[in-house]
Amino acid sequence: MIIPGFMKHLALVVALAGSLLSTGAVASPRKQVALPVGHSMTMAMPSQVTSVRVTDPSLVEVKRQGRKVTLIALAKGSTEATVMTTEGPTTFRVYVAADKYALPQ
Repeated sequence: MIIPGFMKHLALVVALAGSLLSTGAVASPRKQVALPVGHSMTMAMPSQVTSVRVTDPSLVEVKRQGRKVTLIALAKGSTEATVMTTEGPTTFRVYVAADKYALPQ
């Protein structure tokens, strides 16, 4: 037995999900990085780094060279860094702790 209106609602849900996926409206999972103040981390990206954008540059300094990106923790807090490469963007959520004991486990 089919509930009246069920197929209409199901079709609407499927159409909405399809449109979200095709427009890229569904966010991809972001990578997490945690550093104590004064420390840095160098990461190799999949291709040439073309630009880097940091939401709050007072917390994290970013240096790039070729395929490598170095994040330098300046002050405690959290921000996002988006690394643009020739293959597309990668976004990192960067958490800067006061010291290594305050880092998330």
